[in-house]
Amino acid sequence: MSGISLAQTTAEIPQDSVAPASKKWNIFPVAYYTPETQFGFGTKLIHVRKSEGFLPTDRPTVYSPTLVYTTRKQILTAFTADVWRKHNKEHFQGQVEYNDYPYFFFGLGNEAPDHQEEAYTSRTVNFAAQYERAFYGKVYLGARYEFKYETIPEVEPGGQLAEKTILGSEGTRSSGFGPSLMVDSRDNVFTPTRGYFNQVSAMFFGKYLGGETNFNRYKVDLRKYQKIGPGVFAVQGLFTFVTGDAPFQFLSPLGGVNVMRGLLEGRFRDEDAAVIQADYRFPLFWRIGGAVFGGAGQVSRRIPDFAFNRFHLTGGGGLRYKLNNEGMVVRGDVAFSDQGMYLYFAFSEAF
Repeated sequence: MSGISLAQTTAEIPQDSVAPASKKWNIFPVAYYTPETQFGFGTKLIHVRKSEGFLPTDRPTVYSPTLVYTTRKQILTAFTADVWRKHNKEHFQGQVEYNDYPYFFFGLGNEAPDHQEEAYTSRTVNFAAQYERAFYGKVYLGARYEFKYETIPEVEPGGQLAEKTILGSEGTRSSGFGPSLMVDSRDNVFTPTRGYFNQVSAMFFGKYLGGETNFNRYKVDLRKYQKIGPGVFAVQGLFTFVTGDAPFQFLSPLGGVNVMRGLLEGRFRDEDAAVIQADYRFPLFWRIGGAVFGGAGQVSRRIPDFAFNRFHLTGGGGLRYKLNNEGMVVRGDVAFSDQGMYLYFAFSEAF
């Protein structure tokens, strides 16, 4: 198998591979910082495996439990599964989380002012499962289910959430299901150097599924990866649209560790959002790499309200450390916007 190039297609590789099963456990200490949690410490386990007879192009299956405690006395727990079967023909993703987590709420709209900032505490159980199957080349068709149960035990006195006029200010129980269509030609799911990831999904949340309100969420996620010089240029267009009686937790947000770094998570939110962001990721030495990035995004009550002069801009740079041969990384980013400077440490690339 050592003489087979990763660039070969599956059709060119013998289908009677006798490669032995591959199983690896790694335990990583977690130390990170986000503007919302401040410093967090904990443990992340990563179990990477490939079935007996795997091909060089087969994507690894990854199971990962995580436990984190922050200096703001929050608890973040998660178990994620990313399973690839039948030489990438079938894909399953699952996630279970319990988080006792701080957030900031600024109200709704693309011009929500800084002086409306209010802190609140969220205690949330999240569950998500998605299955998809390739039906033509790199084209996958599947479905996704999501469930969220959230309570808000602490809000800022006199704030918008304390007035309980915003849907979701007393917490939410939401349950939704819907289809997804994906085109995925990435050469690596963790640190792609070429290919596309394009996904369109629709989620229908309703009382008939055990939720408290009826609303819909539509998402278009378009990504392209291209080698340029010594590094990789990655660009993403992310568009989210929400209709119906959606709690504020499900409105389209800007900001956070993955979308529009340089803004607090959910700094701006409304029914619709449009984001364009790009990274240039490049090697430095040993397992260390660097990145520079920028983004532009805005939220709106309705699509006709989007305008070129209403975009929020962010940018910055950071370092990456390669954890294993599969391409998993841990990153540290410094990001800037007109809101200030923010630091981020996280596992995986932003997109």
